Amino acid sequence: MAQVIFMCTSIFRIGARRCLLILCIACAALLLARPAPAMEAVREAIRLCAQTIVPSLFPFLVCSALLTALLPAQQLNHWLSPITMPLFRLGGSSAAVLALGFTGGYPVGVRTATTLYQQGQLTKSEAERLLSFCNNSGPGFLLGVVGIGVFDSADAGLRLYAVHITAALLVGLCFRRCCANGPSVFVHTASRNTDAKNLPQVFTDAVSSSFFAVLNICAFVFFFMIFLRLLSITGLLQIAAAALEWILSPFGMTEHLATALLAGILELSTGSACLQGAALTPGTAALAAFLLGWGGLSVHCQSLLFVLETDLSCTPYFLGKFLQGVFSALLAFVLFSL
Repeated sequence: MAQVIFMCTSIFRIGARRCLLILCIACAALLLARPAPAMEAVREAIRLCAQTIVPSLFPFLVCSALLTALLPAQQLNHWLSPITMPLFRLGGSSAAVLALGFTGGYPVGVRTATTLYQQGQLTKSEAERLLSFCNNSGPGFLLGVVGIGVFDSADAGLRLYAVHITAALLVGLCFRRCCANGPSVFVHTASRNTDAKNLPQVFTDAVSSSFFAVLNICAFVFFFMIFLRLLSITGLLQIAAAALEWILSPFGMTEHLATALLAGILELSTGSACLQGAALTPGTAALAAFLLGWGGLSVHCQSLLFVLETDLSCTPYFLGKFLQGVFSALLAFVLFSL
């Protein structure tokens, strides 16, 4: 039986590699044949990174790095464990991760959680459960880009932010028993001796590492915006949107909303831009809330940059983001129906 499973896994991996190779060849040929749309997508990505991502994300990444380097772990656990332990079965250090994850935007929460794990301040089970709900959209994006930019309503942005945070906390409650009784394994081999560093070194390390982290994040934004543009010029995005509209038309799905959903599953900012012009209804609010809770594959790739530096499993993260999207959609539909 084990040999059969191994053979099936090997065949799947070979098939996936071949499909990816064919896709890369097709994309390269399309870029050579139609370079102008890809160049325009890069220009849009540069504007998005320069005007939104870098200004909103870089300060929080620096703050995250400084906080994890200077965090008084023992005192924080003593003060906040009486709150975080009954709710999520997590130590008090997780409160700092959640605070940054709720205010800093993607992927500040993941970066903070993985850093604390590498420093030995979180067990493996704690870090994996924390990954399931600590990575969230910042209030600036929700209020400015989605609330005012999409629905022309700051109140809608505030309500979506409340839904977003509530859904994340619900995911945390769902995961409180997952692996909670497992061994408390701390990582010490990868921990950093921050006590031995002087303050100038801590500060310069925080700024430089955050700068390179922002560059990596922008690289994924570039890639997914180019990929979406290629899907659009080939007509594949429109075909998929038409099929999704046909399937979900009894629930009020239109081709415009289907395009936003498909684009947002891949890249959140592009999906949000596709929602512009849609009327604010319980259905459109639920769609926006799902995309914000899910985050998009681009955000997930940005987050995995930090997770893959550790031995943490990515499964709780992906399951948590999907559940957060579902919870967000349900909560938003109810809230905006009142």
